[in-house]
Amino acid sequence: MRGDAVGGVRIDERAHAKVNLGLSVLARRGDGYHEIESLMARVSLADDVRVARRGAGVAIVVDGADLPTDDRNLAVRAARRYLEAAGAGDVGVAIELTKRIPIAAGLGGGSSDAAAVLRALRVLVPADLELDRLALELGSDVPFFLAGHAAALARGRGERLEPVSLPKLALVLAYPGEAVSAAEAYGALQSFTSRPRLDALLEKLRAGAEPGFVNALQPGVVRAYPVVREVIKALRAEGLRGASMSGSGSCCLALAPDRAEAQDAAQRLRAAHPRWTVVAAESV
Repeated sequence: MRGDAVGGVRIDERAHAKVNLGLSVLARRGDGYHEIESLMARVSLADDVRVARRGAGVAIVVDGADLPTDDRNLAVRAARRYLEAAGAGDVGVAIELTKRIPIAAGLGGGSSDAAAVLRALRVLVPADLELDRLALELGSDVPFFLAGHAAALARGRGERLEPVSLPKLALVLAYPGEAVSAAEAYGALQSFTSRPRLDALLEKLRAGAEPGFVNALQPGVVRAYPVVREVIKALRAEGLRGASMSGSGSCCLALAPDRAEAQDAAQRLRAAHPRWTVVAAESV
């Protein structure tokens, strides 16, 4: 695809996953979405996204996952929406996507890919656009990835972002292979929750104490997918802290004292549960 680029110009982007260090669902909004508060953090697990201009149309090649190559792919939809909004109907885009983030896992992989495409097109096809608004049209997590914060308290649908300074976190991410859409997870919501106490949570994270993450979506997803409870139990059995579901699931996270212990725990979990995808990661 490199040969399709106009003038040989290509933008390479890293599309990092995120974890939700707790997720409160406060109310249902009049627009059909839910009012949330969540501490979101980017982690080292990432897709590679390469974007180049080409003669016409939007084309994508995906390596590492069986994903659609039409508008069902959020990266493709992001490219089309950007070009439409920029009035660049005669410009085409070629995207190469290397997937490492599990799909529909609660790690924001598709949203991160879409934000990476927007960042690349901002350079390749400059235009006076409100990218934050365009990002929110694509998905509730896309504004977080577009903003580039290492961590932020997300409010509203997730688009109102307050940057937060976190200590370096070593994590274990365990995905049991159950794809859960955000719509399904919110549809299974069992009760609303109170706002998180951010100061208390940050104090626990800095002290290396048990953070007690609360994810309002977790009970409903666990009811539909009991394997999520098994994942959380396995993470706790490794002596890891904060074992809980990330976002809409079914990927779960837990904190380790350091990178080496996260890698050791991930290796043991992979051996014990070969059907799960288990990786050690760090906050970035």
